[in-house]
Amino acid sequence: MRKLAVTLMMSIAMLTGCGQSNAPQTPTATGGWGYIDNTGNIAISPQFDAAKPFSQDRAAVVKGGRWGFIDKKGGFVIQPTYNTAETFSESRAAVQIGEKWGFIDLNGQLVIPAVFENTQPFSDGLAAVKMNGLWGYIDKEGAVAVNATYMNVKPFSDGRGAVQVDMEPNLKPWGFVDEKGKLVIKLLYREIVPFKNGVAEVRTLEHKVGLVDKDGIIIYKAETDLPSLFHDGLAITSSKGKQGFADSKGNIVIPANYDEVDNFSEGVAKVRQDLRWGFVNNKGEVVAKTQYDAELPFKEGLAAVKLAGGRWGYLNDKGKLAIEPIYDEAQSFSDGLAAVKQDANK
Repeated sequence: MRKLAVTLMMSIAMLTGCGQSNAPQTPTATGGWGYIDNTGNIAISPQFDAAKPFSQDRAAVVKGGRWGFIDKKGGFVIQPTYNTAETFSESRAAVQIGEKWGFIDLNGQLVIPAVFENTQPFSDGLAAVKMNGLWGYIDKEGAVAVNATYMNVKPFSDGRGAVQVDMEPNLKPWGFVDEKGKLVIKLLYREIVPFKNGVAEVRTLEHKVGLVDKDGIIIYKAETDLPSLFHDGLAITSSKGKQGFADSKGNIVIPANYDEVDNFSEGVAKVRQDLRWGFVNNKGEVVAKTQYDAELPFKEGLAAVKLAGGRWGYLNDKGKLAIEPIYDEAQSFSDGLAAVKQDANK
């Protein structure tokens, strides 16, 4: 059983046109946010006041002070009329109209009225919404699936939604509900990571890290206390003010030699030494030396990094500069494109 649990835990954690150059092209637009592909070529010229990642072939952008959605050719498919807009998930995107939130479909139709104080993206057919200061869940037609009675919630996955209640000042435990709102895993946990492949990572009120199945049965307990939950089978650990990573048995896999580390993404983790960032893999091998002012996690095989001159570029998973640092700001890749900002006056 332990071998199975550890195996499960370990699992938790672009197209290029012919004849295109790998060198980034200089934009000819007036500047602002645009999008590049994974070779550094401009897909959508910088022209927007703000931009968010692509999802379902739509990206939320700001034009004239309002949010709308563009396609991968850069044309508006949903006109900029919203105060704020979030990315699409399961063919629904949250939009703010006035001070309230609702949801539109991929065609821009308001399919769920803007009556909520806050929202989270759709997942497993349900979205978390906040009403009268408390959270619950609705379905894609806007019908209430789980009553708004919780102080905090997380998106559904594997048919379970994580919910938190405020019992007393120092006790705000988490548990899980099903799609009908039934509490199927008791409020026993200090921290949780949503279910994946039928398993959820949890930290008990006694600070023990483990795994539970969808019925709440503990299928694995860590043999030692760990300060963080697992990502890609490793947890952040600390020693004498430094950070590293340990496995599920508490064995040190990556020594605590860094001033700061972040969770693994695509098998690589951000690490910081002396105000400079780099990357290591899950064996502790250096992928990129600690030489960057800032960086984002790897997504779709590339990571945005900020060099000493203040410009952003992208590294590949070998730690090599794949896209030259010419951008004032940069985001992670999503749907094959990344949002970047370039000031035309520079």
